[in-house]
Amino acid sequence: MKVLAWLAFPLVATALAMCWAAWRGRNRGPRRSGGAFASVEDFRRFNEAMAAPGPRSTPEPRGGLRGLVRKLKIAGQGS
Repeated sequence: MKVLAWLAFPLVATALAMCWAAWRGRNRGPRRSGGAFASVEDFRRFNEAMAAPGPRSTPEPRGGLRGLVRKLKIAGQGS
């Protein structure tokens, strides 16, 4: 009888997992109510975001003593 119990547990767990997967994968219809016009609006917003200027690829040099020394060296080399 104990052997049947040990065989029943994996079978019940498998059946529950199959039911859960079927319930999770069910078709619930369209998620957006706007249809094609909403996706066109989303695409327009995406294009605007991509066209906007992004951050600089090189950071600004830090101010303070290092920045001042660097400026003086560059200015002093030209004269």
